[in-house]
Amino acid sequence: MSVPIGGDIHMDTKIIFVGNYKGGVGKTTSVLNFAKYFSQSGKKVLVLDLDPQSSLSEILVKNNSQNGRQTNELNKLDGKKTLNYVYDLHISRIKKYNSIRLKFDDDIVQEYKKGGFDFIASSLFYEGGIGLDELAVRMEDTVEYLSILKQFLDPLLEQRRYDYVLVDCPPSNNLITRSAFLLSDYYIIPTILDGISTNGVAHYIKTVRNTYQQYCESSPDSVLMKHFFGPQPKLIGIFCTFIRGQVNYSAEMSALKSYVDRELKDDIYIFEEEINNYIDIARSTQVGESSLARNDYQVLSKQVLARILEMEKAN
Repeated sequence: MSVPIGGDIHMDTKIIFVGNYKGGVGKTTSVLNFAKYFSQSGKKVLVLDLDPQSSLSEILVKNNSQNGRQTNELNKLDGKKTLNYVYDLHISRIKKYNSIRLKFDDDIVQEYKKGGFDFIASSLFYEGGIGLDELAVRMEDTVEYLSILKQFLDPLLEQRRYDYVLVDCPPSNNLITRSAFLLSDYYIIPTILDGISTNGVAHYIKTVRNTYQQYCESSPDSVLMKHFFGPQPKLIGIFCTFIRGQVNYSAEMSALKSYVDRELKDDIYIFEEEINNYIDIARSTQVGESSLARNDYQVLSKQVLARILEMEKAN
C-alpha cells in the first residue's frame, strides 16, 4: 500500500463540508455564498463539488468569465479538469498500478472571477456520463480508496495555502462522501423547518459521528486511520433556509431544538440568522452571484466565521 501516513499537511487550512441527506435545502446556494463572502473577508477559498449532479459546477462554469466572455458549458469542460478524473485515475492506480505516483495539472483548479475564489468541478458528463456516484461504486471500503481525496488535496494545499476548503457534499452515504467526512475539520448543516427535516438533521449528525467511529476508533486499522485523517470533524452548527417571512416558525424551531437535544444529548449550535425564501437569492444563484437585494448570507457568513474562530480558541 502506497498511502502516505505522515502528519496533517493541511493544518493551516480548515476543510468544511456542507451537507444534509435531504435534498432541496439550499446546500449548493449556501456553498456558493459562503465562498464569496469568506473571500470578501480576506480569506483564500477553494470549493470542491462532490455532488454527482454537479449543480454547483454547472453554475460556476457557465457563469465564469475570461476576457469578458463566458467559458464553455459544463458538458464541454475538459474531463481532466474534474474530480471525476481524479477519482478515475486513483481507482485505476489502486486496482492495477499501485506503485505509480499521480500528479495533476495546475489548471484542474479554476478561478471563479465573479466570486474571488477557486473551485474544482465535478461533471455528470465525464467520459460520456460517468458521474462521481458511479465512480464511488467502483471503490472498495479500505483506507486506500478512502484516502483518495486527501492524497489529492494534501500537495495542493501545501502549494496553494488556502484558508478554507468548502465541500459541497451530496445527499448520499457513499465512500466518496465518507472520505469527505473523515478528512474535514468542520461541517455545517442547512435545513428547512419541517418534521421530516428535523429528524433528518439528527440522523445526519449521527452518521458523521458513526463514520468516524467506524474507521478511526473501532476498526482493526483505527490507529492508522486516526493518524492519517486526524480528529473527528466538529459541527459548526445548523442554519435554517427557505424561511417565509409571513409564517411563524416558533413551534418548528422549538421542535428542532428539542429533537436534536433529545436524540444527540449534546449542545448543538443553531444560528440565529435564517435564510429567507427570497426569489432574488434563487435568481442570483443561477447566475453565479450572491444576492444584491438581500444580505441574509452575508450576515450568516460573518456568524459562521466568528463561530469557527470561537471554536478554534476553545481547542
